[in-house]
Amino acid sequence: MAHDLCFVVHDILAQLLKSGEEGGFFRTTITFNDEADRVSFEQAEDIFDWLEETQRLNDRTSILTTTVFPAILSDMLHCIYEALESSRKAKLNVTYMLVRKPIQESLFLLETIVVNPNDFAAKLAVDPLKLRGEKAGGLDAHTRRIQQVLEKLGEEGRFSAEYIAQLRYNKSEEDGFDGICNLAMHLFTEHRAIRTTPLNINFIFSGWDEKCTQWAYLYSRLPYLLIYTHCVVEHLCERIAPTHPTYLNDMQRRIAALAVLWREQMEPAYVAEPIDKLVSYNRDWLIGHCLSAGYPAPSESDFVKMAFTGAFPREGKMKVLLRNLRYRLRAALNRRSARRVRQ
Repeated sequence: MAHDLCFVVHDILAQLLKSGEEGGFFRTTITFNDEADRVSFEQAEDIFDWLEETQRLNDRTSILTTTVFPAILSDMLHCIYEALESSRKAKLNVTYMLVRKPIQESLFLLETIVVNPNDFAAKLAVDPLKLRGEKAGGLDAHTRRIQQVLEKLGEEGRFSAEYIAQLRYNKSEEDGFDGICNLAMHLFTEHRAIRTTPLNINFIFSGWDEKCTQWAYLYSRLPYLLIYTHCVVEHLCERIAPTHPTYLNDMQRRIAALAVLWREQMEPAYVAEPIDKLVSYNRDWLIGHCLSAGYPAPSESDFVKMAFTGAFPREGKMKVLLRNLRYRLRAALNRRSARRVRQ
């Protein structure tokens, strides 16, 4: 179920990216003040020099965020897809190598845009190296940034900033990806928390028991970070091209239902309070969401159906099919609109 949850989040984000590209939403329009303004723009050798000289910093921010966001998201999704496929093939060393970049570096960049898009654009234009996650400070600095993100998203009740930072950046913590990802990437490591033991080479001699442990940890924690990533991406998309509420709620129902089922299958040794907090929040949201829509509270069997179809409890099959058909039609209209713009 955890593998399904990870892929559902991946597929939702991939569809979001595809719809945005087909709909031409990742474009920015510059409005000129007058004819002289337009002429100076056309004569400029470098658009970003012109934007800075004319003090159009908001335009610079808009151009850079709408250009960088889909590119970063696409790269993240490629890494996540291949990581999940490698996991399916029991290539866990490859999985952990591929997971590190999206959860540490790519997600850091998206968080930077959420917190302060103007600061992100200024750093990218002048000194991109300042956007490296390792230059952001220690674990406390990461925690503070993530807390700011959660506050902007209104998700403080669902996620723990301390736990997200720990999972992504704390090499010394056994419950974290940083250590195991480094072990997967490097044959030998010297950090005291992950120092290579005598007569060993990291990950090379993993037997079936070790692989099972690596699987168990991966699927007990990666869904938590991917659900958080989905929230970050949706927040950024809201600024560029808001998702229709019906579709957004449908996808949220699927993720929330899968999260409930994921927790029920988790091995007791991997249970953690922040994960229980997330799942409890999702369960309560689903119950309230179903009741407010005029449907009964979901049962266990409803969670399974909802996870893969988005269906409400006792909702007719035809109604679910028609709703999904509307999504496809809306996507087709987006593509047609984008073609007209290009022409």
